Amino acid sequence: MPPSRPLPTRRALLAGSAGFAAASAAAAQPAQRRGGAGKAPNIVFMMVDNFGYGDLGCYGGGELRGVPTPRLDGLAAEGMRLTNFNSEPECTPSRSALLTGRMPVRTGTSIVESRGLKDGIAPWEYTLAELLSDAGYATACYGKWHLGSGDDRAPTRQGFDEWFGIPRSSGEVNWPIQPGFDPKEFTPQSAMEGKKGEASRPVRTYDRAARALMDREITERAEAYIRRQAGGGKPFFLYLPFTLPHEPPLTHPDFTRPGRSTYQNALAEIDANAGRVIDAVEKAGLKDDTIVVFCSDNGPQSFQGIGVEFGGRADSGPFRGEFPSGWEGAIRTACIVRWPGRTQPGRVSNGMVSIQDFYRTLAGVAGAGARVPTDRFVDSIDQGDFLFGPKPTSNREHLMIFHANRLLAVKWRNFKVHFAVREPARGQVVASGQVVTNSYLEELPSPWVFDLENDPKELWNIYTTNIWVRRPVARIQREYEESVMRFPNVPTGADGPARAAGAAS
Repeated sequence: MPPSRPLPTRRALLAGSAGFAAASAAAAQPAQRRGGAGKAPNIVFMMVDNFGYGDLGCYGGGELRGVPTPRLDGLAAEGMRLTNFNSEPECTPSRSALLTGRMPVRTGTSIVESRGLKDGIAPWEYTLAELLSDAGYATACYGKWHLGSGDDRAPTRQGFDEWFGIPRSSGEVNWPIQPGFDPKEFTPQSAMEGKKGEASRPVRTYDRAARALMDREITERAEAYIRRQAGGGKPFFLYLPFTLPHEPPLTHPDFTRPGRSTYQNALAEIDANAGRVIDAVEKAGLKDDTIVVFCSDNGPQSFQGIGVEFGGRADSGPFRGEFPSGWEGAIRTACIVRWPGRTQPGRVSNGMVSIQDFYRTLAGVAGAGARVPTDRFVDSIDQGDFLFGPKPTSNREHLMIFHANRLLAVKWRNFKVHFAVREPARGQVVASGQVVTNSYLEELPSPWVFDLENDPKELWNIYTTNIWVRRPVARIQREYEESVMRFPNVPTGADGPARAAGAAS
């Protein structure tokens, strides 16, 4: 076998694909809405961090959790509420899936990297922000990035015109207060800001004090951005990955209330900040021309260290488990979509949707579907006719769930097949009124099968009476393996795939 060819640049690969070449002829033209009816819609995409399915009032939480959520409940009443929306098991994988439309196992991002390798998505990937920017959109990212710590992988190197936020996780602010912490071994991250074509610069050290103020600043910057763009000639894509309610759930002082847990404070701030962003869209006169999305990157995080924040955590509602696992409680989250005149107000659907699907869907409504690259496998499914049109059912029938490059489970129709499960560790420690949990991964000697409609908590393994389900699931596995032979996965830390698609072998 001759050696692989040198890895082409991202632009060279895209220029060589038929879809991209066809779209390039219209690159200078304004993006057009699906169907050609006027200017393409603005997109405001809000994502929260480690939020439970059962936290919002419209998903069974709200007042039940001690904090009403009127603004997001109102958004759901005006738009579409998804009850089978699937994120990825952890922070980095979900953000990668959203922005690449690809399963994180394909992009080297199926786990939060902590071993010292390059973290985040490779420069070779063609992000949703790049696609929309190339289609004539203004783009901005304010919030938690978690897709690359280095400046070569910052948002402004991945299609965003400007950004402000943190490169990694809020959990790091608790490290320096732990017994035995050695400051020589770890430099705290900074809140950063940058513009396309320039190096990002540090704004301030991201410590516990800064953590409490972060989401307020994200919100204020979003409001200012929407006001600026209202007078511009371009549609815009505003990506808002908020930092709450991730550990530690420290909130702005305006939301600290006696008698409330830190998580209740966080839930109140999340709802209020989302409301301010929604109000900014409406005050700018852009409501009818703007798609607003609210979702979470994964399900709840209940485990925590001793002696930090006390009180409740996110709630997974009727589902079992929490992140990072393949249980429904980890991957099934709230998701609300509103586009006035295109989404039916108050519509609720249990159709299967993946966070990956926003890639093709938003490209489609922007009139840029031809820009989706063809030189790699894109798992995203266009859900435009389901979310914004008359189609009553989702276009997705199955979903593969990977974590740390291991296949945990496959969802197919109403069935779910588990191959490995992550559970809380035996021998939980109770200290100072807190349960401290760790987790372990168990490879199953034979698969577990659950009927999610009849058993949403995944309690009753029906494998022996439903062995037939292994056939469609095995077909899904074979199709994935064949796709990897054609389009190799990007290794974690690499700048591109192991070899270029189509290289001589």
